[in-house]
Amino acid sequence: MRRLSAFLLASSVALPMGVTPGATAHAGPGQVVNVTRAIVPKAPECSALFTKAGDKNKPNLWEAAKQPALHKHCEHLQVALERVDAGNFVAALDHAQKADDLTPGQPGPFVLRGLAYSRWGKPKDAAAAFDKAKSLHPRALDDATVLDDYGASLVRLGKLDEARRAYRALLPRVTGPTGMCGVQTQCAAASLAYLTAGVVAMDEGTTGLEESIAILREARSKSDGELKRVATFALALALDRRGDADQAREIASDMAKARGVPAEIPPEITVRFPGLEEAYAIRAIGLETTDVPAAIEAWKQYLAGGGDKRAWAAHAKTKLGKLEKPGAKPKAK
Repeated sequence: MRRLSAFLLASSVALPMGVTPGATAHAGPGQVVNVTRAIVPKAPECSALFTKAGDKNKPNLWEAAKQPALHKHCEHLQVALERVDAGNFVAALDHAQKADDLTPGQPGPFVLRGLAYSRWGKPKDAAAAFDKAKSLHPRALDDATVLDDYGASLVRLGKLDEARRAYRALLPRVTGPTGMCGVQTQCAAASLAYLTAGVVAMDEGTTGLEESIAILREARSKSDGELKRVATFALALALDRRGDADQAREIASDMAKARGVPAEIPPEITVRFPGLEEAYAIRAIGLETTDVPAAIEAWKQYLAGGGDKRAWAAHAKTKLGKLEKPGAKPKAK
C-alpha cells in the first residue's frame, strides 16, 4: 500500500493531503532550465525547437535562437511539469501562465494547467483546461499521462461517455517507451488507468461488459498489491454481471483466500469509480465467498448509496434476494 500511496500522491486522483500548494517555488535567478523532448508530448508547440539535426534530446541551438520567446515559453512549461510532479500546483500554474504570456494561443500552458488542476482535486477546472488545449491543437491530449488525467477528471464530473472515449484513446498508449511506465513493464499509474477504464466501461451496462471484462483482465495481470486485489474483485463482479457466476466465484474465492477482502477500498482508488457505491459491489462479490452476512450488508449499502439508480440495480437486488434466503452460504468449490 505504501508504493500505491506514493504514486497516488503525484497522480491525477491525488487529493491535496499533505501537500502545500500555496508554497510557490520559483526558479532561482540565473537558473538554467534544460528544455528536453520530455515536454513535447505535453506541449506540441515545443517540437519546433527539435526540428534540425543534432542531439535529439536537446533543442537545436539555431532554432532556439530564431524563436527566443518560444524557447522561454517551453522552459516555463518544463518547470511547470516538474512542479506538477512535485505536488506544487500553484507554482505549476504560475509557470504555465508565464509561458502563455510569452507565446499566447498555444496548447501547452492549458495542458499543464489541466494536469495541475486534476491532481489538485479540481476536476472542473482541469477538464476546461484540457478541452481548451484540444481546441488549440488536435493532438494536444495524445500523451498517455495527460489522457489519464483528463479521463479521471471527466469521471469525477460524471461525464462518463466522454470519459469512456478518453480511456479508449488512452489504453493503446499505456505501454511502450512513450507510455505511462517508461522502460518498466508495469507501474501503478498504468494499473490504475486500466482499472479505471474497466470500471467505467462496466457502468455503461450490458453493452459495456465485454469491453470491461477484457480491460479488467489486463488490469489484473498488469498490477500488484492493492490494485491487483481490487482489479480481481472488479473482474469477478463484471463476470457475475455477465452471468458467468461460477467463474466469478472462483476468481473471487481465490483472491479472498490469498489476500482477503478489503474492509475498505482506498479513496485514492474509489475516486476513479463512476459512483462511490461501486466499491460496495466490488467488496460484496468477494464477501459472498467468505462472509454471507457481510456480503448482504455490502449489497444493501450499494443500493442505498445510489446503486438503485444505476445500470446494475436489478443485478444487485437479485444477488441480495438470493443471499437473504434461509440457509444461504458460500458454495463449496
